[in-house]
Order: sequence, then structure tokens, then C-alpha cells
Amino acid sequence: MKRRRGGLTAAALAAFVLLWPLPVLQVTVWDEGSFQDGGGAERTVRIPLVPGETFGIRYRHSIFEVPVEERLALARQRFVLVEVWSTTNRIEGYYAFPQGRLEEMPGYFRLLPGVPVMMETPLRVRATAAGRRTLVVGTRCVPLVSLGPVVELNWRWEPLVLWLWAAAHQTILGKEVQLPCPVPAITTTPVPPVPPAA
Repeated sequence: MKRRRGGLTAAALAAFVLLWPLPVLQVTVWDEGSFQDGGGAERTVRIPLVPGETFGIRYRHSIFEVPVEERLALARQRFVLVEVWSTTNRIEGYYAFPQGRLEEMPGYFRLLPGVPVMMETPLRVRATAAGRRTLVVGTRCVPLVSLGPVVELNWRWEPLVLWLWAAAHQTILGKEVQLPCPVPAITTTPVPPVPPAA
């Protein structure tokens, strides 16, 4: 009887662990025609996120002509902008956060909004060749223009078993591709994340 009860407990614990929810970033790609006509999305790329991990949208600023990276975190089914990185201090005036604070880091500038800047989901991004917008997750760089002209970012919770499957089979367009990053990294120094406000 004890052995049977122990087996049931172990099975219940295993099921609980495998169903534990973890965040997955969903990148939905549209072609221009289907997006304007209200048609279906072309495809969706799923990118597992480590809980608490931030990700970035990096682009080449059209006015300053320097790289800028907006760092986002997950918060209550939305995104929150936690900081902006750039090689120029002029981003402070461009973003004009009322309570923002600019910090000079080794080789770049870090702009903190001061108060949470919430962004609704899905977050729609026009992936143009001019701005070379790029999704940066960990050390991975995904040029959005290579996926399609209009990209929507969203996120959801998925059970651990699906999260692990996505992590093990993470692909772009059906196969693992090492794509060059069109906008160079602003910093290689790890920066402690700023926790989003509750």
C-alpha cells in the first residue's frame, strides 16, 4: 500500500512539474497584404524565455544614425519598457521620459524611464530594411525584416513540457539558421535587469 501511494505521489509530482507554466514569446509574422486585408497570419515563431529575462528590440535610429536597443520585460500579459541603451546620450531628449534617468556606462548610455512604461499586447512592429529592427533574446539575434514586413510580439504561459520542446527545437522558418545581426551589439557587458513594477 505504501509503495502504491508513493508511486501515485511521484506521478502527481511529475505531472505538476511538467505542467508548471513558463513564459514563451510569440512572434507572429504577417505579409503586408494579409495584414491589411484582415487575413490570417503567415506563421508564428515561439521563443522560450527564462522567467525574469528581458529581451530587446534593437534598431538603427533614423535621426542619430546610431544603434538603439529598447529592453522589455513581461508584466501582466503586457510588456513593460524597462530601459533603453544607445551609444549616444541624445536618446534622453528623444524619449523624454518625465522621470527618466540617464546613466553613462562603459562605452554606451543607459536610459531608465523612472516610472513603468506599459505597452499593450500584441506589440506591432514594422520590420523595415531602413531601421533594421532586430529582436534580441539572450545571445540570439533575429532580424525581423527577414521574417516579414509586419511582426506582432505577444507572450503567453506554456507548460514546462512544451517550453522545453520549443527550447530544444527552436527554429526560424523551419530550420535552425545563424543569421547575422544587422545592427551591432551596443554592449557586451552583462547589465543587471531592472525589475518591472508590480
